[in-house]
Amino acid sequence: MNKDAKQKFIEIQNLFKRMSHELVCVVVESYYIWRTLVFSRSITEVGKEVAEKNAKLMNLYKEFFLPTEQSHLHVFITGLLKFFDKDPQALSFNKLINKIQTNKNSFTKEILESIYPHLKEMGVTKDYYSPILQSDIDHFEGIIAKHKDLIENLKDIRDKQLAHTDLKTHDRTFVPNEVEELIQAIQEIFNKFTKTFDQSSTIWDHLKEDSIRSTNFLMENLERGEKVRLEEIRKKWGNYE
Repeated sequence: MNKDAKQKFIEIQNLFKRMSHELVCVVVESYYIWRTLVFSRSITEVGKEVAEKNAKLMNLYKEFFLPTEQSHLHVFITGLLKFFDKDPQALSFNKLINKIQTNKNSFTKEILESIYPHLKEMGVTKDYYSPILQSDIDHFEGIIAKHKDLIENLKDIRDKQLAHTDLKTHDRTFVPNEVEELIQAIQEIFNKFTKTFDQSSTIWDHLKEDSIRSTNFLMENLERGEKVRLEEIRKKWGNYE
């Protein structure tokens, strides 16, 4: 067995792990924290009474909430675009595809089974194993084509509003539902590539749920704390508004 090829295989595995932890996790968490905060003030989402209550509460701590929302917006937009980065030095889907294709003939069934012996014991590795499939690459390119307008729009926001501030103002916006579709598509293609490459898959569903729950929990606790603070003031100073 080619030891250099095995080492290369492990290096690419580690790049997939980095992409999952540094990009997918961060993008999902930042997006849903941002979304939960912004939509908590939306009358159409939570109703007039709740929206006004949240807006009033967040305004009390605007020095925290305004930069927090902006930071998460920045993180998830720049993070999403990293998946499609064409810079040869960047960790992106294009980089991983190129690395796998460069070593495609060296990455064999034997190398995969030497790293995961249980695959050989279970007899699940196909004799015609290939580390990458053209159908997966085509699917990835289809995602880019489908979400081309959104990706270009997010690039404009990143380049003209986040990475630096243009002298000329811009009113670029995006539809949150479209962003969520793109996030789901990225997770899907990530798992397609890893399933083909080393028979692995990753679940990120908990990131969305945990981010929303934690953000709502923060708001609820802040509201409780504000009620306690006002009650303490009333006890000390009498009626206070």
